[in-house]
Amino acid sequence: MQYLDINTEYNIDKVKDLIKSLLNKNIITKTEADSVNLYKILEFTKTDIWKDLKQAKEIYREKPFYINIPIKDILKNDTLDLNSMEDENILVQGIIDLYYISKEDELILLDYKTDYVEKGKENGLIEKYKKQLEIYKNALEMSLEKNVNKVFIYSVYLGKSILVKF
Repeated sequence: MQYLDINTEYNIDKVKDLIKSLLNKNIITKTEADSVNLYKILEFTKTDIWKDLKQAKEIYREKPFYINIPIKDILKNDTLDLNSMEDENILVQGIIDLYYISKEDELILLDYKTDYVEKGKENGLIEKYKKQLEIYKNALEMSLEKNVNKVFIYSVYLGKSILVKF
């Protein structure tokens, strides 16, 4: 997804060409290329998020981040004495799939997920990744000194974006 060109109008042949190009540049392996569902990639290029990306002022993909987080915000385990670690921090690192500044100057965060999800059970996906996305959101807000306006999960399996509310 990170190699999709927003200036390209994709059809299935152009998606095939993209995968072939990534393979030839050794960005992906033959096994990875063979496992790509071309139609799922094409489906993403027909979404409202894609349309918004095409008009975005700035786009950032695969951006690493590091953030110190209080240990009590990460660990919610009754077997640990979190009170004794109240002031301790954990250095968390990650990679944000995609964020962008929309034409309306909104900061939008998007995370791709490939999990199998039954239609109508998107809330399970939100609950599974909400903490991770909250960390991403906080890291982005701290580094850019700007509020994140919207956070989305893009379910590749379902072919849809899901708004995550905090």
